[in-house]
Amino acid sequence: MSNDECRSAGFLFQEDPLVYFCMVPGKWLLKRTTPSWRIEDPDIGFQRMVREDRAREISVAVLDQHRTFPNAIVLATDKKYFEIGNCEIILPTRTRFLVVDGQHRLWAQKFSSFEAHYACVIHMGLNEKEMARMFLEINDNQKRVPSSLRWDLVRLVRPDDDPQAIGAVELIYQLANERQSPFYQRIDLTGEQSEIQIKQASLATELRTLLSKKSPMYPMTFDKQYDFLIQYFIAIRSLDPDRWGRNDYPVYKARVLRAMLRLIPKIVQNIEKPIETLTYKDFMPFLQKIDCDSLDPLSIRALQGNAGIKAIFDFLNSQIFG
Repeated sequence: MSNDECRSAGFLFQEDPLVYFCMVPGKWLLKRTTPSWRIEDPDIGFQRMVREDRAREISVAVLDQHRTFPNAIVLATDKKYFEIGNCEIILPTRTRFLVVDGQHRLWAQKFSSFEAHYACVIHMGLNEKEMARMFLEINDNQKRVPSSLRWDLVRLVRPDDDPQAIGAVELIYQLANERQSPFYQRIDLTGEQSEIQIKQASLATELRTLLSKKSPMYPMTFDKQYDFLIQYFIAIRSLDPDRWGRNDYPVYKARVLRAMLRLIPKIVQNIEKPIETLTYKDFMPFLQKIDCDSLDPLSIRALQGNAGIKAIFDFLNSQIFG
């Protein structure tokens, strides 16, 4: 590679309009891209457009692990064409690219010493107005992947570096599919069943925390963890079995259930029995102190100022422990 160009493995993807596909070194590309064609300074452009914390997370999870991204970033340029030779596309150094899609993935390169090669789809010969139209078409119309589906994919991919996440989704899968579970067929595992109120993502985050090393559930086997959760949820359902599963029942709300999961360590701490032996009867003296109808979001806002999960947790904690 000379000082004036980047030679990237690639090919002509489409002739009219002209589109190339190629693999481009991340650090080289980052210096020549902007997320807004109106901004000359790429750094300022990215800082205004992307969330740095998200870019850093991508950097740690993907680039620092020497992994590659499974999907291409979309670029646009006003250049009319690039030369091709020996299965390589020759990118002149002075080329300027607009990042149409994939801003966070590319900006993550700034925070990693490992230089990744990015798969790029490059649309050629566009003016500023045409670039803006393409940006809006892609970013306004694309549908975000449901959070629950992402969690469900964890169960299939099983990342080695996140055993707590794997444990969380396996527990939820059994809660949704075992007949003795209070959540039997009541959890939307992919986030695409609008008729099911409780989504996998609503519970997975809290369960992941409950499986961390600081949690009383951490030393237990998977089967014991599942049995423990079954007993705890049976106790919650027992507060009002007739209303369990109804959309208008304040307890049967994702935020309330998440807050109740956060109560587990403190409740267990106040029971003088081994955690593996606990049944729903051990939880009832604590949970029966809850005024279920007071968990209506409007009531919590009146007392706490908001109805977020922490506010609900504080409200429950005050009712149970004073």
